[in-house]
Amino acid sequence: MNEQILLAAVEAAFAETAAALPGWPDPHPGAGSPAEEEYSRCLDPGKYRILTARAEAWTRALTELDLATVEPLDPADTPAAWLKGLPYDVSPTRAHWLRPHRAGAQPLLISYRGFDGWDDNIVAVSTGQPAVLLTSLPSCGCDACDDGSSPELELLDAAVVDVVNGQVVHVVTPHGEVIGHESGWEADGVGSPEEVERVLDDARADRSPHRVTRGRPWW
Repeated sequence: MNEQILLAAVEAAFAETAAALPGWPDPHPGAGSPAEEEYSRCLDPGKYRILTARAEAWTRALTELDLATVEPLDPADTPAAWLKGLPYDVSPTRAHWLRPHRAGAQPLLISYRGFDGWDDNIVAVSTGQPAVLLTSLPSCGCDACDDGSSPELELLDAAVVDVVNGQVVHVVTPHGEVIGHESGWEADGVGSPEEVERVLDDARADRSPHRVTRGRPWW
């Protein structure tokens, strides 16, 4: 198993899950500032269900390649801790864990919410237990911030790949939290970029005095 085989399986599944959900180009190519009214509207919120289709393709590929098992999760029966970090005041309508078969690998949590009449056009990717949010998409959802479907799909893919490849490192310090991944990091309350880098270096070298969550690749 390698990443190339996995991504090929995702693309094959996506061709089916997104058959009725076409992507779209950047509606503002080379343009200046969006029109003012675009900031307060989304004329086609249903188009973001392409993210749901992509998450479903990942779920199918990871299970069919026997890398993980799906574990349905009822948001109504789950402690609120796993909701930490989710933006917007909207509760998930459905969710599931992807439990990797390899010992020491971290699980994925995929959850769905909705806006403007849909119940699953927002997709969140989290990892670990308790779950830590990696991304929630679409990043905004208004027409002004829309730069096409490809960037949103790439962000979703990157979040999943980071977990599957064992790249995610989550550190809880007395001052805040840090999430490191392949392309960079996010931090809340930790301090300077240099301090964040030290926190991550210590975590990756198994010398951190803080609570660290990180996992092995799924294969």
